[in-house]
Amino acid sequence: MQPIGYSYLNRYYKLLLPKLGLEVYIDNTVDTECIRNYGSFKRKLLPRSRKFIDCPYEQMISAIKYQGIRLHYFSAIFNNSLLKKADFSAFLAKKPNSKYNRVLWFLYEWLTNSKLDLPDLKSGNYIQLFEEKYYYTLKNGNKNKRTRVINNAIGTQAFCPTVRKTLEVKNLAKIDVYDTAWAKMQTLGDFLSSDVIGRSINYLYTKETKSSTEIEHEKPDKKKMQRFLNAIKNAGLFELTKEKIIDLQNQIVEDKARVTDYRTSEIYVGSTIQRLNFIDEDVHYVGVLAKYVPEMMEGLLSTHDNLMLDGRVPPLIHAAIISFGEVYIHPMDDGNGRIHRYLIHDVMKQREPEHKFIIPISAAILKNTAKYDAVLESISKPVMAMLEWELDTENNNRLIIHNDIDYMYRYPDYTEHVKFTYEMMNSAISDELISEICLLIAFDRIKRYINDIADIPNNKLDKITSIIINAGGKASKQKRAFIEKHIEHDCLPEVEAKSTQLLKEIKDRFNIDIKSLMRKLP
Repeated sequence: MQPIGYSYLNRYYKLLLPKLGLEVYIDNTVDTECIRNYGSFKRKLLPRSRKFIDCPYEQMISAIKYQGIRLHYFSAIFNNSLLKKADFSAFLAKKPNSKYNRVLWFLYEWLTNSKLDLPDLKSGNYIQLFEEKYYYTLKNGNKNKRTRVINNAIGTQAFCPTVRKTLEVKNLAKIDVYDTAWAKMQTLGDFLSSDVIGRSINYLYTKETKSSTEIEHEKPDKKKMQRFLNAIKNAGLFELTKEKIIDLQNQIVEDKARVTDYRTSEIYVGSTIQRLNFIDEDVHYVGVLAKYVPEMMEGLLSTHDNLMLDGRVPPLIHAAIISFGEVYIHPMDDGNGRIHRYLIHDVMKQREPEHKFIIPISAAILKNTAKYDAVLESISKPVMAMLEWELDTENNNRLIIHNDIDYMYRYPDYTEHVKFTYEMMNSAISDELISEICLLIAFDRIKRYINDIADIPNNKLDKITSIIINAGGKASKQKRAFIEKHIEHDCLPEVEAKSTQLLKEIKDRFNIDIKSLMRKLP
């Protein structure tokens, strides 16, 4: 069994890059092309009729043919000392007009900022760098006259993520999550009113703020929570710039931790484990080298501008690209996770400003932290497997990084992240948005039942309503004495009957158990 494409290149250039999800091999025992499981990975097996050419440049072409353009691979190869620039130029010069040779030529010069010893092409049609059939791309792109290649990548040389058009992603991309949310809200029928929508949206902003903070296992003070809440409510109103990101970070952290620029030191995400005689740091992820943060963030913001101006990449894919890009670069000393989730809303509001409600994706993520961790690890685990680092225990656990793998941060594949973002949005619509509206409807109606038969101060009325909902429509034995101080004993059964009927109707019609959702409403 002979490795070809990226598997061959990985060995030839001694890259030690983690395996791709699909590796390609020529297998003399098969007669037709097939895909077989290889543990948790897959292998595409090619029949013996396919010629194997033991040449790294030919294998670069095979890699693109069978596995597409993987920018992190080409960046690692083109900056590898084993690549002989003169030999590579000579190989390309044999067929300078060939489609794949031109792609390789452009990629080398784009990724390395270095020219090959080749004359400019004077004729021939322009070709696209990324095939639209397989990747999300910009509609027009930039023409490179030297190679006659149209660079339609969504990003820049400093930061260029890719999203592949798998069948699942293409189907997801047809969904407008705001339209889906609105249609779901309409199923509430006569339960729904503009007042309920407005009040539930206000609460959902609060819930989104609280959930985003809880994901980080933090309990910030009310001042910080209010500042972050205001930021979420105003998402999409400001240009997404370096200054805006820094301002957002300063709204999240303690006043004494405010900054005026991106971080200037190395950073990691982890937890402290207290053992018998020492403290151990469990490091989960290390951010990009601090020296690369400014240029990669500039690349991220340029990618955002590209997608805004082009408008062809669906809004939620756009949001996933920018938000996950920020969290992996980790540009700030603190607050990166909350900025990441804020950016989802910010991009969505910039792309679709006509929608006036929020979809509480952080609440969905909070309920699916294992899936969140898994999608983050699709990038972080390969990075951590390749990174050589240590903590200087004599210098306040200062992080020291010994090797430079910037290409792993610059050129990620976010296909899985897009799928995750759609899944969480759909979960937020079904499980969070509609549930919160139904809870508010139930609270309002039961409160109205009580108010019709008793004159009770509003704060006491809210408390009694909460008690009845928590007990599934009944007055619990423990709290019954308190309730009967405010509601006449003969009137209480009517309130209980109407409350029980309403909660049952909501459960039967919408499969939502209001009692299980109950908590102190604002």
